Amino acid sequence: MFVMTLREGQEHFKAGLGGFFQSSEIDFYYKTLLKDGLNRDPIQLSIEPWVELTSEEEFFVKESLSKLIAHQPLQYVLGKTHFRDLTLKVDKRVLIPRPETEEMVEWVLEDFKKLNQKLRLIDMGTGSGCIGIALAKAQPYFSVFALDKDVDILDLTAENAKLNGVQIKCIEQDMNQMNTLKLKIDVIVSNPPYVMLSEQNQMKSNVLDYEPHQAIFISNKDPLLFYRLILEFAADNLKPKGFIYFEINPLLLKELKDLIISFSYIVFERLDIFKKVRMLRLQKK
Repeated sequence: MFVMTLREGQEHFKAGLGGFFQSSEIDFYYKTLLKDGLNRDPIQLSIEPWVELTSEEEFFVKESLSKLIAHQPLQYVLGKTHFRDLTLKVDKRVLIPRPETEEMVEWVLEDFKKLNQKLRLIDMGTGSGCIGIALAKAQPYFSVFALDKDVDILDLTAENAKLNGVQIKCIEQDMNQMNTLKLKIDVIVSNPPYVMLSEQNQMKSNVLDYEPHQAIFISNKDPLLFYRLILEFAADNLKPKGFIYFEINPLLLKELKDLIISFSYIVFERLDIFKKVRMLRLQKK
């Protein structure tokens, strides 16, 4: 009976993915699969390449390869991803967290690193919970609320919070109906849908075919919808001199700043690693 070794599994991956990815990317995928999918140390591939996979591991390798050939994101194949020092469960219910969002979390933590009193913070459109959970774990003085419209999404958020040993309060609420939500808050953080539908042709198939469109795209007719809804909520619920942190679409920067100024905020910009304005910090006047 043929049994697949670690090295043969790697070669199997290279043969299957060679037409889609570069060799370095394929190696990264396979080693990530070993670590996060099979709980094997990738270094074993170098020092013990002849080690045989179990029948269950071999099945997982082959099934994962089939999904990757179909352009399914690696994070969905594994059912989890990493965000800062967190391990988060992810599936088709939620957007896969991006490095830009880590940068926004870092900005918040920089601003509140000397915090010595409890502050109430809300993560609007929480999804996997990556923002709220990361902030709650890194800054114990944050009392974190996580808001999303779908109870199925919040089930995953709560699961991720428990997995990472933090407590957050989940709120089931549609952002289109936040006028009914009364909650005095010190800090608002949000990465709302901000990619215009007209930008779809620039997106890769692994995003378009698998990630939830409602978490990514916004109508060209009203691309600032969620920012406006959050600002309207903040008008009554954000405490004086409170802060809002937005992840944004650089293409909408001018229009968004005009909207923000109409709500009487001081605006600060921050570049992402690609030198684009990707984040805004607002302070209530």
